[in-house]
Amino acid sequence: MRDRRRRPSGHVTAREIARKLGLSQSTVSRVLSDAPGYTYSDETRRRVLAEAKRRSYSPHAVGRSLRERRTRVIGFCSRRGNLDARNTFLAEIIGNLQRGCSVNGEFLLLHNFPTSVPVNEMYGELMSGRIDGLILHADEDEPLVARLAEGALPVVAIADRIPAMPSVVCDDRDGIAQLIRHLAERGHTRIAFLRPDDQLASVRDRAAAYESEMTSRGLEPVYIPVEYEASEPALDLIRSVAVRPTAVCCWNDVSALVLISACRRNGVRIPDDLAIAGFDGLMDTRLMAQRLTTVVAHWPAVTESARNALDALLRGEEIPRETVVPVALRVGETT
Repeated sequence: MRDRRRRPSGHVTAREIARKLGLSQSTVSRVLSDAPGYTYSDETRRRVLAEAKRRSYSPHAVGRSLRERRTRVIGFCSRRGNLDARNTFLAEIIGNLQRGCSVNGEFLLLHNFPTSVPVNEMYGELMSGRIDGLILHADEDEPLVARLAEGALPVVAIADRIPAMPSVVCDDRDGIAQLIRHLAERGHTRIAFLRPDDQLASVRDRAAAYESEMTSRGLEPVYIPVEYEASEPALDLIRSVAVRPTAVCCWNDVSALVLISACRRNGVRIPDDLAIAGFDGLMDTRLMAQRLTTVVAHWPAVTESARNALDALLRGEEIPRETVVPVALRVGETT
């Protein structure tokens, strides 16, 4: 009877290479895996590698993961129910993570937990052994964060600082400081800040930097409350302020573009009647009627730093509690 457990056609094994070269399978396996602590002659190593290359040898993925005690899978988890490919920020982070994993011969596993899923169930899924480590985007007061901080899974927070674990973020405070300086140099003294009711650290840091910069210049902070990225009603609120703002600093690019759209529908000229600036640098300027003035957060660099930090944790190395990636002001046509 034919053995149904035969290896897939065309897959070369270490045993076959050993038989061809007249060597033991253990020697060939150690050469091919570059196992530490073993010695063999340079000639043996040369012969094994040459034969492996000639026969297009590739290691068996399951066997390799068992030897390395790694799955070669990196997880990414965002806030509950927040994993939406239409979200420009998440699309940028996920795309860069995927490219980084591909270069390193790894896979990216996305975790999207609805709000109805209990914390214990989420934690159990992440700790199930499917992933080597996790890149996390969440609020620091999310109950899952506390569980992960106490667990053994290597975790790195991205974009929003979480004090309980290593974090890689862009320089939110310096970005807002640059925006306020730019607007002040353009002669604006009534500068409002579009602030969502959100607990993300980046929102709090940007709002704190705005207030610090305004008060240091002797200017009164003016907060315009908005929902996460739904800034359509913001224009009416801006118009209702006793001394109307002449410039608005938005917490991200999407809210800035939504506000710009509302201004155009209502005959508000930009930047003549109202200057508008954003934060993130994610929007394609080719698709804009006016190029948005914004702070460019170098998300590819943030993502790469987060991946490098997670790799270091997996190697058992110490890493900084917080890594801050510089930002840059990009002046457009809206200020």
